[in-house]
Amino acid sequence: MAKTKKQQNNGLLAFFRDKLGVDKNKLITSLLAGFTLPFVLCICSTLNVFFTNADEFYFSPADFMGFYTLIGLGAFAVITLLLLLTKGLLRNILFSLFSGLGVMAFVQTMITTLSFKGLPGDGNVAPSPQWANVLNFCLWVIAIGAAIWFGSLTNKAEKGRTVLSFLLILVLVMQTFTVVPSAITYASSKSSDEGTVPTDGSVSYLTTKDMFQLSKKKNVVVFLVDRFDSYYFDELVNTDPHFFDDFDGFTYYADNISTYPRTYPATTSILTGVDNDFSGTRLEYFEKAYGESTFLSDLKDNNFKINLYIPDYYAYQSASVFKDTVSNVSTASGYTVVSEDALRWEMFNLSSYFWAPEIFKNNSVSSKTFASIVRPDGEAKKYEMNDPAFYDEYQAQPDGVYTQNDQNTFSLYHLRGCHYPYNMDENCNPVEDNTVTSFQQNSGVFKIIREYIQDMKDLGIYEDSTIIITGDHAMLSSDTADLDNPFITALLVKQSGQSGTPMSTSYAPVCQDNMFAEIVKSANIKTNNDYGTAYSDIPEDATLTRTMFFQKMGNTDENVTYEITGSGLAWDNWEVVDRQDIGGVYD
Repeated sequence: MAKTKKQQNNGLLAFFRDKLGVDKNKLITSLLAGFTLPFVLCICSTLNVFFTNADEFYFSPADFMGFYTLIGLGAFAVITLLLLLTKGLLRNILFSLFSGLGVMAFVQTMITTLSFKGLPGDGNVAPSPQWANVLNFCLWVIAIGAAIWFGSLTNKAEKGRTVLSFLLILVLVMQTFTVVPSAITYASSKSSDEGTVPTDGSVSYLTTKDMFQLSKKKNVVVFLVDRFDSYYFDELVNTDPHFFDDFDGFTYYADNISTYPRTYPATTSILTGVDNDFSGTRLEYFEKAYGESTFLSDLKDNNFKINLYIPDYYAYQSASVFKDTVSNVSTASGYTVVSEDALRWEMFNLSSYFWAPEIFKNNSVSSKTFASIVRPDGEAKKYEMNDPAFYDEYQAQPDGVYTQNDQNTFSLYHLRGCHYPYNMDENCNPVEDNTVTSFQQNSGVFKIIREYIQDMKDLGIYEDSTIIITGDHAMLSSDTADLDNPFITALLVKQSGQSGTPMSTSYAPVCQDNMFAEIVKSANIKTNNDYGTAYSDIPEDATLTRTMFFQKMGNTDENVTYEITGSGLAWDNWEVVDRQDIGGVYD
């Protein structure tokens, strides 16, 4: 007599129960452990890292999440079957191992998120000391060892597995409550007007168009070398006393103070003169600063063609914020993923930076990593801070710098410069991170500037041009502690009309606030706006009070205001006059 369907099912369940020991509890715990680990690593971590950095990406989750979903489902099936098909001590050890890995990956993600300030390869992460990496790895080993011990090897192992199951459920709940709000925020940002983000799906950005074009008339050229601290200037000179011999007509200002300690909001502040009180979001500051500033408009009114080569996210969000003042703006309605495999791999590297033990983290993923993989479909290439690529483009020009005779030009180049990781040699070749010294990298940076200046000399436009070489900020010794020494940003200035004389040094107490006035004076800009006092109009013996705003990182970031009265080279002249909680600097 043939068996009924019910009898067949009962027989199958009996087989699994009797031969493999699969009861209801084993099935549930196997599904729980099998689901949690890939859910944390493949789904939540990848989505969270995307949502956290969405403002820096031109692609969407649809470009990579299908792949990670398939990987996650495959891992879920393998882990679940492995836990179902094993029995006894081996099964308990495997369950404890997978549970421990899932819990620790979640814990590590939460710890990393607290200190995360942007893509690690953009210089937002200082190398961790080896002892910290070893300690973190030891904590992983201890935690997973404890999970295996209490879930498998003690006489209360059953209770230990119950605790592990509870922790897995807690991880699932907490991960869900971190991903869902981020997804809602991301979806909302795509469907609403945030001031500097186009609402029609287009992307407005600064391009490399006319990057080496100057004028036969007036020129103002600013090289903003990231993190150009006076330390790096001194290193160049002390290593090679003749390093700046060909920078004739320049004055080196040895006591120059920048307003901010990081690229955001320093670059925007330099371009606009508008301070950030951190009362609003990053996008709101961009809208306010570029909207209120009169400097770029004054340049345009004086027949200047304005080209800005600055990084997005840190200096602007959408180039639409520049209105009609800047020339090298393009708008793209879409984007092209150059390599889907490369995109998936780099998203893995970035997500693993959150959940992996410190010793295995990949710190190299940067904005330029994704810029080479995903490109907006605009008229011209998007400008990225990549000094070797900048030099390659310069060399690709038949004559290097070239000129037009229709307008004056104002060109500002933000180079990666002195920022770690050191990954460019003295000949501007890209190298592996930190395989060269700061002297080699900075020699490469000034090789670019030196050849650019030589082209200006060959074209006969050097003497009548205004050239400023400075940093957006100096070098921080710590993100999380008050300053403990003078914060001096290197500054070299060549006024229009100056050339043929050796570079001189001035100890005048100057600061970022003096830049506009120097440009207005040197380039003879006609304006009704008062931009203050030029660098060159401040005597060396002047006793002035300058202000620097330092954003100290912590659970809640703090804006620390320093006033510097007299020489900024003397630490005793630096005084904290205000502290303000600002939430998060990049919020």
